[in-house]
Parts: sequence; C-alpha cells; structure tokens
Amino acid sequence: MGAVSVAIDPKHSRPDVGYIVADVTFSGTYGAGGDTYTDKQFRMLRIDAIVDAGTAGSATTSYNLLPDLTNRKLRLIGGAASGVAGAETATGAQTGTVARVIVFGIPAL
Repeated sequence: MGAVSVAIDPKHSRPDVGYIVADVTFSGTYGAGGDTYTDKQFRMLRIDAIVDAGTAGSATTSYNLLPDLTNRKLRLIGGAASGVAGAETATGAQTGTVARVIVFGIPAL
C-alpha cells in the first residue's frame, strides 16, 4: 500500500475557515484498502470530511473516490455493469490517477 501526494490549489482554498481544494495523486503501489494520507498533507489538524469534487482517473480510467477517515485512506471504486455495485480497483499502479477533492476540517494555521 502506498501514500498519496497532495497538491493544494491556493486559488480555491480557504484554510483559514477550514476547507481546501486539492489534487490528490495516487501511488504506484496502491493496495487493497486504498492509499494512505495524513491530515498534515491537507494542512489540517483534523479532517472532518473529504468530498470527491470530480472524477478520479487518468487518460484511460475513471473511478469514484471513497474516503476512509478513520483509517486515513482513500479508496478508488471502479464501475461495473449497469445495476451492479462498484468495487475497489485491483490495479496497483495508480501513478497517473488524480482526484480533485474538497477537504473540510480544523486548519493547522
């Protein structure tokens, strides 16, 4: 299991009031349960919510983002046939997968 890298968008973020907008890039060693993150990566003391603000994906893939706040992981859920529940991806090399997120919490000012 790997860790995400985070690029905060300062133009659309307001860390002083408790939210940031960021692009999260997944690792080349994505494993079952997702990639890990730290609150500090998002300039937060505590994260209360991570909202998917767009499709996570690369040039050839598309995923829904599923945050696990308790374990500090971000999971990628892939589509399936119509009417079938999505499932976590089994693709480990996710270096080209980027998700835009909005993160709410207590800022580390």
